[in-house]
Amino acid sequence: MSAMNTVRTTAVAGAALAMCLGGLAMAGPARAAAAPGSLIAEQALGQYTSGNAEVQKRKYEGDAKGGDTERNNCNFYTGFWTAKANLRWDRTSAPRTGTINNHQACGTSKGYMYIKVDGAWKKTWTSVKWTSRAWCADFAKYTWYWGKADVKGLNAAADSFRTYGKAHGTWHTEAQVAANRYRPKPGDVVSYDDNRDGRADHVGVVTSYNSARKVYNSVEGNTSLEQLTYKKTQSATSGRVLGYTSPTAR
Repeated sequence: MSAMNTVRTTAVAGAALAMCLGGLAMAGPARAAAAPGSLIAEQALGQYTSGNAEVQKRKYEGDAKGGDTERNNCNFYTGFWTAKANLRWDRTSAPRTGTINNHQACGTSKGYMYIKVDGAWKKTWTSVKWTSRAWCADFAKYTWYWGKADVKGLNAAADSFRTYGKAHGTWHTEAQVAANRYRPKPGDVVSYDDNRDGRADHVGVVTSYNSARKVYNSVEGNTSLEQLTYKKTQSATSGRVLGYTSPTAR
């Protein structure tokens, strides 16, 4: 890894420790001038590395009672977006029972949401009821939201990040990366096309990129391990990579 990339990766990983509770540090010093990309990468890494017991539960699908993997798509991030009490409720719903290998009821854990307190929206550490659906996009959208990116137009579909990028002029194809016309950045969302139909069917959040080797690290939800996963040194130009979407600030 080049010295520049080493410094960038170290800085992002270190800052993640202050961001691990899902937006907790956002109440600190104003960072309005900062691009959202680095904040998003910090959020993604923080969700994976946090030592907070409630945040650790988010890494695994299941009932949120012991960090066990139930393989049922129950997860915190979908619960966040489908909570009607949440200021950022996405106006959709998802089952409170599993949808993959079993139908066990989804559990509950705590996290930050903006909810009504005495008639005013207040950022509150509160119970979040987990719900069940494919959640890679819900996780990526969550990191963008707390990373101060514009999330309008994004939804639970992985392909919504590709269409977002096209609408905002921030979509970059794998071919552009291969030709050195674009270098993925921390906070970008990488879109995968495993079905080879030109549409994204899985997404992850880029946390660092090595331009010399054309490899990236990412944090991804709803992987084949049915959990939040930190993936290292992946080829930025592999056959399954469709492209990258950069966030725009809100």
